[in-house]
Amino acid sequence: MVVISAIEEAYLSTNKLSIEVFKNKGSRRGQILTDLYESPRTFLNAILTGGVVLLVLITLLVISPWSMQIMQMPIGQMVLTFAAIAIGLMLIVSIAGQYIPRLIAKNHANELVFRLAPVLRFIYWIFVIPAWIITGISGFIGRLLFGKQHIEDVYNITRTDLEDYLQTNVNEEQEIDKEILTNALHLSHIKVRDCMIPRNEVVFVDKTDDIDDVKSVFISSRHSRLIVVDGDLENVVGYIHHQQLFKNITSLKRNILDIKFVPDVMNLQDLMYRFIRNGTNIACVVDEYGSMAGIITLEDILEEIFGDIADEHDEEDYKEEQISESEYIFSGRLELSYLNSKYDQLNFPEDYITLSGYIVMTSGAIPEVGEKITLDNYTFEVLERSDTKIEEVKVIVLSTSQDDMKKN
Repeated sequence: MVVISAIEEAYLSTNKLSIEVFKNKGSRRGQILTDLYESPRTFLNAILTGGVVLLVLITLLVISPWSMQIMQMPIGQMVLTFAAIAIGLMLIVSIAGQYIPRLIAKNHANELVFRLAPVLRFIYWIFVIPAWIITGISGFIGRLLFGKQHIEDVYNITRTDLEDYLQTNVNEEQEIDKEILTNALHLSHIKVRDCMIPRNEVVFVDKTDDIDDVKSVFISSRHSRLIVVDGDLENVVGYIHHQQLFKNITSLKRNILDIKFVPDVMNLQDLMYRFIRNGTNIACVVDEYGSMAGIITLEDILEEIFGDIADEHDEEDYKEEQISESEYIFSGRLELSYLNSKYDQLNFPEDYITLSGYIVMTSGAIPEVGEKITLDNYTFEVLERSDTKIEEVKVIVLSTSQDDMKKN
């Protein structure tokens, strides 16, 4: 009974990807388990049948030596005796035959099923015919009551199997590959707004701009694509790729490429599928009110999987320097969540993504170089800026009390 309960729990808890890996390595036990997992309902019925048979045998073995004496007892005493035996058996079977074996099996499922693979197959062969009968009867009852044909379970390797396998079977030398696969699995949990380029950092041109002006923006921004608007960012009409400028175009309007709009709550997995399906690699992000919130590219999604993807136009590092106990110099592109986690004194509100975005959106403007503004517990002095964002800023912490600065 103990073995049957342990086998059933281990069978249900085993990582199926591990079985497939062992089978592909030529493991005989892996092949046995793969065969058993092809018909999980039949196998489980065989195990349950074996459990019922063993339970009946145990009951008979316990009762039979005293059956004659019990039957000769007065009716009241006989009922109490049978009740005591039933309760005792129930406690023993529940604790020693069910709970403890299942607990052990669940925590060591993979190891148990691999070691007991021949035993599993042996039990399956013994009880497979009764299992077929039970499966047939249950299928008939199901059709009779619900009008549905029984459908055999399908042997599938799930996302959870892959995640568990990565956590338990990947060594340190494979850590990078493990991280990449894990990042890819988690794309469905990441929202577009979490990795988009925020609105205040979007470089754009107007559809009426002269081609030479557009070329200048490409050169100064070092971007390969520019958003094209009709007046302002609330009226995005498309985008233009720098390669189009080599075609000696004379009009920007006639060369604007279509751009799709996506909600900021869309997850990255769905967006990547959309990019692949439509053959595009850039989208305009809108918030719940329909306002332009930023842009996102296929490269942004790939960086969530592989980490930062450097190209010939990327800066090497963002400025990051602590010049005194309460003074810092930061690049405006640094993310607030990163700064909060690295520096104990800092606790910027994470309603914004970057330091530049926080200052610009809170103050309502891009401060001039040398201008100082105070927000919350900080004074910001702009050291360098562009037309669209703050490039470098000096941060002065006004309160050094960590109790005031850090959230509990």
